[in-house]
Amino acid sequence: MALIVVLAAAWWVFQRSMYRAPLELRSAAAAPTPLAIDEAIVDAVSGSVQRSTPRGSWAELVAGEHLRADDSLRTGKGAHTDLRIGDRARLTVTESTQLTIREITQKVHRFQLARGRVAVDYKPDGERVLRIESDEGVAESRAARFSMLSTGTAVAIATDAGAVTLRAQERTVQVAAGQQAVVRQGEPPSASEPIPARVLLKVANAAAAGDSLCATVEGIAPPGAEVTVDGAPAAVAADGRFNVPVPRAHGRSEVLVALRDAAGRQETRTVRCQDPPSRIHDFAIHWRSRQP
Repeated sequence: MALIVVLAAAWWVFQRSMYRAPLELRSAAAAPTPLAIDEAIVDAVSGSVQRSTPRGSWAELVAGEHLRADDSLRTGKGAHTDLRIGDRARLTVTESTQLTIREITQKVHRFQLARGRVAVDYKPDGERVLRIESDEGVAESRAARFSMLSTGTAVAIATDAGAVTLRAQERTVQVAAGQQAVVRQGEPPSASEPIPARVLLKVANAAAAGDSLCATVEGIAPPGAEVTVDGAPAAVAADGRFNVPVPRAHGRSEVLVALRDAAGRQETRTVRCQDPPSRIHDFAIHWRSRQP
């Protein structure tokens, strides 16, 4: 009886050591390996650049910080920051821009561009893909040097090298080197076309004489360009036309109109305020007596 007990115990130990361990190893080998999570490292900061905090507030960004998924950045007027992901991906977040990191893994680098412009230098790295999303459309590339501008009503891509796929409304267009394309909200992408040699901004003051308006700024901008009037975004129609009434204000003698396109080129114009209509503040009749 004792011999039977000893043999049973030995068999149990044999099973546990010789069979269970290989089974566990096979199960571990079959399990999918989780994707490594990368970080975006802040290489440089110029001007006022802020990073969102877990509490929903904003704090000043400094060089050397590490950014991960769900971190957001916003840049002020004249500010920018350079981000590096590994050795083969770099992004510059330019002025007046808000960008959120959605996902950084070995397979995809995904961002959300709420407004403004980002410049990208993205070198090939296996099957990894860059995806920048906006409310108007999505840009994707495995290797390219390009810029993306979101105005709030349109998004534009300008490619320097490589190729970018711009997708919206279940339609796609390839934007090759030296080309640009535009997507207006709710519409498919435009055809890819050469980037113009220069950017043109035409403005005029069409204000009617009156006390309330300094000027009514009218103009035409290239498709997909961003226009601001005294720092406030202007609504630009599909044909590039805009019309912005500017109220009078103490000390205001002119209005600054600024434009930037997806390629990063900028133009500014000034429009002088119209003088208010002259008024008669005192009216009197003076009788002159006739000499006999």
